[in-house]
Amino acid sequence: MPSYAEIVRSLQGAWLLAKGDPRGLDLFDLSLEGFWRSFAAALLVAPAYALVLLEQYAVTGWPQHVPGTIAAELVAYVCGWIAFPIAAIFLTRILHLTRRYVPLVVAGNWSAALQIGLYAVVVVASLVLPREMRSVLLLTATIAVLAYQWFVIRTALETSGGIAFGLVVIDVLLSMTVSRVIDGVLQPS
Repeated sequence: MPSYAEIVRSLQGAWLLAKGDPRGLDLFDLSLEGFWRSFAAALLVAPAYALVLLEQYAVTGWPQHVPGTIAAELVAYVCGWIAFPIAAIFLTRILHLTRRYVPLVVAGNWSAALQIGLYAVVVVASLVLPREMRSVLLLTATIAVLAYQWFVIRTALETSGGIAFGLVVIDVLLSMTVSRVIDGVLQPS
Protein backbone atom coordinates (compact mmCIF):
# COMPACT_ATOMS: atom_id res chain seq x y z
CA MET A 1 0.00 0.00 0.00
CA PRO A 2 1.38 3.43 -0.88
CA SER A 3 2.03 5.97 1.84
CA TYR A 4 -0.30 8.91 2.30
CA ALA A 5 2.37 11.18 0.79
CA GLU A 6 2.67 8.95 -2.29
CA ILE A 7 -1.11 8.89 -2.74
CA VAL A 8 -1.31 12.68 -2.56
CA ARG A 9 1.67 13.13 -4.90
CA SER A 10 0.25 10.59 -7.38
CA LEU A 11 -3.18 12.19 -7.41
CA GLN A 12 -1.51 15.57 -7.93
CA GLY A 13 0.34 14.04 -10.87
CA ALA A 14 -2.92 12.70 -12.28
CA TRP A 15 -4.51 16.13 -11.82
CA LEU A 16 -1.65 17.85 -13.67
CA LEU A 17 -2.08 15.38 -16.52
CA ALA A 18 -5.83 16.15 -16.51
CA LYS A 19 -4.91 19.80 -17.00
CA GLY A 20 -2.75 18.84 -19.98
CA ASP A 21 0.56 19.22 -18.15
CA PRO A 22 2.95 16.35 -18.97
CA ARG A 23 5.01 17.23 -15.88
CA GLY A 24 2.38 15.33 -13.91
CA LEU A 25 4.26 12.18 -14.91
CA ASP A 26 7.21 13.37 -12.80
CA LEU A 27 5.13 13.04 -9.62
CA PHE A 28 4.55 9.29 -9.98
CA ASP A 29 6.80 6.65 -8.48
CA LEU A 30 7.85 4.87 -11.67
CA SER A 31 9.84 2.15 -9.91
CA LEU A 32 8.74 -1.48 -9.90
CA GLU A 33 7.47 -0.98 -6.34
CA GLY A 34 5.56 2.13 -7.45
CA PHE A 35 4.08 0.07 -10.28
CA TRP A 36 2.58 -2.45 -7.84
CA ARG A 37 1.49 0.23 -5.36
CA SER A 38 -0.34 2.11 -8.12
CA PHE A 39 -2.96 -0.66 -8.13
CA ALA A 40 -3.99 0.59 -4.68
CA ALA A 41 -5.82 3.33 -6.58
CA ALA A 42 -8.46 0.66 -7.27
CA LEU A 43 -9.05 0.29 -3.53
CA LEU A 44 -9.14 4.03 -2.95
CA VAL A 45 -11.86 4.68 -5.51
CA ALA A 46 -13.89 1.50 -4.95
CA PRO A 47 -16.50 3.37 -2.85
CA ALA A 48 -16.96 5.96 -5.62
CA TYR A 49 -17.28 3.16 -8.16
CA ALA A 50 -19.89 1.47 -5.95
CA LEU A 51 -21.83 4.75 -5.91
CA VAL A 52 -21.75 4.86 -9.72
CA LEU A 53 -22.99 1.26 -9.89
CA LEU A 54 -25.79 1.88 -7.39
CA GLU A 55 -27.00 4.82 -9.43
CA GLN A 56 -26.81 2.74 -12.61
CA TYR A 57 -28.94 -0.02 -11.06
CA ALA A 58 -31.37 2.58 -9.73
CA VAL A 59 -31.87 3.79 -13.32
CA THR A 60 -31.89 0.41 -15.10
CA GLY A 61 -33.53 -1.71 -12.41
CA TRP A 62 -32.32 -3.72 -9.46
CA PRO A 63 -31.01 -7.26 -10.01
CA GLN A 64 -33.01 -10.25 -8.84
CA HIS A 65 -30.00 -12.03 -7.34
CA VAL A 66 -28.13 -9.40 -5.33
CA PRO A 67 -25.32 -11.57 -3.87
CA GLY A 68 -24.50 -12.97 -7.32
CA THR A 69 -24.56 -9.51 -8.82
CA ILE A 70 -22.23 -8.17 -6.13
CA ALA A 71 -19.81 -11.05 -6.74
CA ALA A 72 -19.94 -10.54 -10.50
CA GLU A 73 -19.42 -6.79 -10.17
CA LEU A 74 -16.42 -7.37 -7.88
CA VAL A 75 -14.90 -9.72 -10.45
CA ALA A 76 -15.61 -7.18 -13.21
CA TYR A 77 -14.01 -4.41 -11.16
CA VAL A 78 -10.83 -6.41 -10.62
CA CYS A 79 -10.74 -7.52 -14.27
CA GLY A 80 -11.26 -3.92 -15.34
CA TRP A 81 -8.14 -2.88 -13.44
CA ILE A 82 -5.92 -5.66 -14.78
CA ALA A 83 -7.15 -6.25 -18.36
CA PHE A 84 -5.40 -3.30 -19.97
CA PRO A 85 -2.11 -3.65 -18.03
CA ILE A 86 -1.96 -7.30 -19.17
CA ALA A 87 -2.78 -6.38 -22.77
CA ALA A 88 -0.24 -3.54 -22.59
CA ILE A 89 2.55 -6.05 -21.93
CA PHE A 90 2.07 -7.37 -25.45
CA LEU A 91 1.10 -4.08 -27.05
CA THR A 92 4.18 -2.24 -25.81
CA ARG A 93 6.35 -5.09 -27.10
CA ILE A 94 4.73 -4.94 -30.54
CA LEU A 95 5.15 -1.15 -30.60
CA HIS A 96 8.75 -1.32 -29.32
CA LEU A 97 7.76 0.75 -26.27
CA THR A 98 8.51 -1.76 -23.50
CA ARG A 99 10.74 0.74 -21.68
CA ARG A 100 7.61 2.88 -21.16
CA TYR A 101 5.37 0.06 -19.87
CA VAL A 102 5.73 0.90 -16.17
CA PRO A 103 5.01 4.63 -16.66
CA LEU A 104 1.97 3.69 -18.79
CA VAL A 105 0.44 1.48 -16.10
CA VAL A 106 1.33 3.74 -13.16
CA ALA A 107 -0.06 6.85 -14.88
CA GLY A 108 -3.07 4.90 -16.09
CA ASN A 109 -3.90 3.56 -12.64
CA TRP A 110 -3.66 6.91 -10.86
CA SER A 111 -5.51 8.71 -13.65
CA ALA A 112 -8.28 6.10 -13.44
CA ALA A 113 -8.88 7.32 -9.89
CA LEU A 114 -9.71 10.77 -11.26
CA GLN A 115 -11.87 9.26 -14.00
CA ILE A 116 -13.97 7.32 -11.51
CA GLY A 117 -14.12 10.41 -9.32
CA LEU A 118 -15.51 12.40 -12.23
CA TYR A 119 -18.21 9.79 -12.85
CA ALA A 120 -19.11 9.85 -9.14
CA VAL A 121 -19.50 13.63 -9.29
CA VAL A 122 -21.75 13.25 -12.34
CA VAL A 123 -23.86 10.70 -10.45
CA VAL A 124 -24.25 13.01 -7.47
CA ALA A 125 -25.01 15.98 -9.75
CA SER A 126 -27.61 13.96 -11.65
CA LEU A 127 -29.51 13.45 -8.38
CA VAL A 128 -30.31 17.17 -8.16
CA LEU A 129 -30.60 18.01 -11.86
CA PRO A 130 -33.45 17.15 -14.23
CA ARG A 131 -33.31 13.54 -15.47
CA GLU A 132 -32.72 14.66 -19.08
CA MET A 133 -29.43 16.23 -18.00
CA ARG A 134 -28.10 12.85 -16.83
CA SER A 135 -27.42 11.66 -20.37
CA VAL A 136 -25.79 14.95 -21.33
CA LEU A 137 -23.58 14.86 -18.22
CA LEU A 138 -22.59 11.24 -18.80
CA LEU A 139 -21.76 11.88 -22.46
CA THR A 140 -19.71 14.94 -21.55
CA ALA A 141 -17.88 13.02 -18.80
CA THR A 142 -17.20 10.12 -21.16
CA ILE A 143 -15.72 12.41 -23.81
CA ALA A 144 -13.58 14.13 -21.18
CA VAL A 145 -12.39 10.78 -19.81
CA LEU A 146 -11.47 9.46 -23.26
CA ALA A 147 -9.55 12.65 -24.10
CA TYR A 148 -7.78 12.47 -20.74
CA GLN A 149 -6.95 8.81 -21.23
CA TRP A 150 -5.55 9.58 -24.68
CA PHE A 151 -3.31 12.30 -23.22
CA VAL A 152 -2.13 10.06 -20.37
CA ILE A 153 -1.24 7.21 -22.75
CA ARG A 154 0.49 9.51 -25.23
CA THR A 155 2.47 11.19 -22.45
CA ALA A 156 3.39 8.02 -20.56
CA LEU A 157 4.49 6.16 -23.68
CA GLU A 158 6.10 9.24 -25.26
CA THR A 159 4.42 8.24 -28.49
CA SER A 160 2.26 9.64 -31.26
CA GLY A 161 -1.35 10.65 -30.93
CA GLY A 162 -2.36 7.91 -33.37
CA ILE A 163 -0.79 5.13 -31.30
CA ALA A 164 -2.35 6.59 -28.15
CA PHE A 165 -5.73 6.68 -29.88
CA GLY A 166 -5.38 3.03 -30.89
CA LEU A 167 -4.57 2.04 -27.31
CA VAL A 168 -7.58 3.97 -26.00
CA VAL A 169 -9.76 2.05 -28.46
CA ILE A 170 -8.25 -1.24 -27.29
CA ASP A 171 -8.85 -0.29 -23.66
CA VAL A 172 -12.49 0.60 -24.41
CA LEU A 173 -12.98 -2.69 -26.27
CA LEU A 174 -11.47 -4.63 -23.36
CA SER A 175 -13.80 -2.84 -20.93
CA MET A 176 -16.80 -3.60 -23.13
CA THR A 177 -15.77 -7.25 -23.36
CA VAL A 178 -15.46 -7.55 -19.58
CA SER A 179 -18.85 -5.87 -19.22
CA ARG A 180 -20.49 -8.23 -21.74
CA VAL A 181 -19.03 -11.29 -20.04
CA ILE A 182 -20.29 -10.08 -16.66
CA ASP A 183 -23.71 -9.30 -18.15
CA GLY A 184 -23.76 -12.85 -19.49
CA VAL A 185 -23.00 -14.21 -16.03
CA LEU A 186 -25.64 -12.01 -14.43
CA GLN A 187 -28.33 -12.80 -17.00
CA PRO A 188 -27.65 -16.19 -18.57
CA SER A 189 -29.79 -17.15 -21.55
